[in-house]
Amino acid sequence: MKIFSMFMIVGFSIFVSISPAMAEDATALEQKVQQLEQQLQEANRTISSLQDQLNEAKQVNAGQTSPDARQSSAVTAGGSAQSMPATAASEGNMLVQQVIEPAEIQERNRETPGSIVSLSPEQLMLGGVEDLSRVELLVPSLRYGQTGQDVRLSMRGARTNSIGPQGEQAVAVYEDGIFAATTTELRNAYVDVERIDILAGPQVTTFGQGAYAGAVNVVSHKPNFDGISGYAEAENGLPDKTRWRLALNIPASDTLAFRVAGVSESRSGWINNAFVESDSDDLKDRKVQTVRASVLWQPSDRFSVLFWSRYQDENGSGSAPWGYQQVGGYVEGELQPGNQFAAPGSSVDGGPWDVVRNYISAAEYENWVNTLDINWDIGFASLQWLANFTSFHGRQSYDNDYTNQGEVNSTPFAGWSTSQTGWSNELRLTSNGDGAFDWLAAFYASDRSADWGWLEAVNGELEQPSWDTVGDYSVSTVAAFGQASYAFTDRLRGTAGVRWNQQDNTYKTGQKGSWDDVLWKAALEYQLSDRSMTYGSVSTGYRPGGINTAPGVNPTWDSEKLTAYEIGYKTRFADDEVSLDLAAWYNDFKNVQSQSFLVMPYPGSPEATEYTGNGGVVDAKGIEAEVQWTPTPQWYVAAQLAYTNAKFGNYLAPNLAGLGDIPGHSQGDMLSFEGWHPALSPDWVVGLQTYYTFLLGNGGTLTPYLQTSYTNGFYASDYNLEGVRQGSNSRTDFRIVWLSPGENFQLQFYYLNAEDEAVLNWARVYNPAARPDITTLQGNWGNPNTYGIIFNYAF
Repeated sequence: MKIFSMFMIVGFSIFVSISPAMAEDATALEQKVQQLEQQLQEANRTISSLQDQLNEAKQVNAGQTSPDARQSSAVTAGGSAQSMPATAASEGNMLVQQVIEPAEIQERNRETPGSIVSLSPEQLMLGGVEDLSRVELLVPSLRYGQTGQDVRLSMRGARTNSIGPQGEQAVAVYEDGIFAATTTELRNAYVDVERIDILAGPQVTTFGQGAYAGAVNVVSHKPNFDGISGYAEAENGLPDKTRWRLALNIPASDTLAFRVAGVSESRSGWINNAFVESDSDDLKDRKVQTVRASVLWQPSDRFSVLFWSRYQDENGSGSAPWGYQQVGGYVEGELQPGNQFAAPGSSVDGGPWDVVRNYISAAEYENWVNTLDINWDIGFASLQWLANFTSFHGRQSYDNDYTNQGEVNSTPFAGWSTSQTGWSNELRLTSNGDGAFDWLAAFYASDRSADWGWLEAVNGELEQPSWDTVGDYSVSTVAAFGQASYAFTDRLRGTAGVRWNQQDNTYKTGQKGSWDDVLWKAALEYQLSDRSMTYGSVSTGYRPGGINTAPGVNPTWDSEKLTAYEIGYKTRFADDEVSLDLAAWYNDFKNVQSQSFLVMPYPGSPEATEYTGNGGVVDAKGIEAEVQWTPTPQWYVAAQLAYTNAKFGNYLAPNLAGLGDIPGHSQGDMLSFEGWHPALSPDWVVGLQTYYTFLLGNGGTLTPYLQTSYTNGFYASDYNLEGVRQGSNSRTDFRIVWLSPGENFQLQFYYLNAEDEAVLNWARVYNPAARPDITTLQGNWGNPNTYGIIFNYAF
């Protein structure tokens, strides 16, 4: 199934001329707006005070949201919700001056004790979030790493170290509550997104498929009955980027509505390959088409059926599975820059975004997700059934000597290929009472099968090599979980949850293994005043163990365990113009898993063997803070800070040839990681976003926006070696948005990564089969500077 064309938009021309008379009218209008703002603030304070009194009378603090709203943003139960005073129109991401009252935010969600950040449509638009790669610029506690087509997220000392069909994500990613099973699916382009929720800490009862150390949930727009609406968007940028976005909502009747949306993007590669003069062989280009269709049938307020289906087709050059550049290597204990196993006469790469490769790499995949979401209010409770079927097909090939030498059409190790299918069912019963006691009970089951194998190139044709084991990898998960909350007083509330989880794995060799565990969480929150609250929580998480099918290594590895503690404080003051959210946390990791490589290949294989083991413990603690200041509906300032102190404790891994003697770490055949930092765990990350909206009278509004993020030095690998250390860096984005007086036309100009900073976001450290006597460092870098224009029309 291929999608070759999706959208067409007629070209446009906009010219705005403001005469001196119009400027005088604008001044008078601005004075009138300021008077109305003062009156509105007084009215809001009165409404908010009355709402608080009503909430206390009804003991709303003990209330539970419906299953449909359970992933909404929250400033309750220890939650942290980012909101902006200038919210976007739900259809077209248009800036509209509308104040969100704190009382409204506080009543959104009562179900998930723990830190939550919810990114609204305008935050996603202003932040340039088109996929998961830029979310870290808005949420400092989340770090983004990537190798090839695989995303490796990090949060609070936990990192996704393992990829492939057995890889367990440290930070789980969901689409409308549906788990994305592969790290490659995390690269999906976002289409018609309503918001993105980022939840820190283990998620024991939040989702059917539990999350180990954190979660990202992408929430999409649903069909609605408000009339025909939608938006169309066109973007043109550099390097040679063209992107189209379209959504259409059609209510067929009072009970039936349809919605269809899509994205089509084409751009040249960010990494210049100097092997040929044209850009045809550049790495990391992208050609993607995504369509999402949904239908909502709601015959009554008590019953609804939502079905949605999303299909994505992507192809391009890709890069390399574990990083596209050999940044250096250790030879007899000394770090040497560049590719240390390159053939004589090979050309040298020019920098992070300049390479020379003679074997043309390629990456392509298809992802099809289908979900049925049924909600039924049966009186005392709401019943939800969430059923899903997903298929995923992907293939990646690359130049495995990372040079312009070697055979162009044939190589014994060229990449990987996979074909996967999976289904899941979740049944959830949530109480509907408005008293002091709330509860939920749920059951979850899923099954996934993956035909995954390595590839070799023979005369330009890719095929599975004879040394690779033939067979499928499958995983079945069954879980039962529940949660109860009780309001002891109108200010004090407690929550407790428990989860039983069992996972059964079958490997390509026919070997089988089973792992189960009981997880739990507990939280207390106390409302100090009408505008401030405090909370404390503790929860557990685990990543199941597994079986190594490679020879010469430990045959199994154990489950990784996490106990997470958090306390927090939330307050609003200065007539709700200022909000302050503080959190302190501590994560205790046991049996930490790591993916390693060993030069003991399968018979006939020329490459190192991949395997997983347990190293030991990680101790992580930190603080997070967010402040937002909204002195007027036109002005917005927000700042975030994340401090992380994450270090390995008693942790051992096999030593690597070439490293030499590292004082305090080398222990014969073993290497101690004690005192080193987990990958992608910087000590300090600081973010700032600000804008001011200028009122242009009949000329609409003009909003300059600045976003910057500073990160101090960190390591892109668990091996804390020079060569994989990323120094302190900042990334700054500028954007200016013009909105028409009717608020249906929008024109943007953006300039991203103004510093043109090359950030090393993952590194693989291993002994290459071509030179097993050295340790090579293989890295992947983030995106360079880009800029462009976007035109959006909402109707």
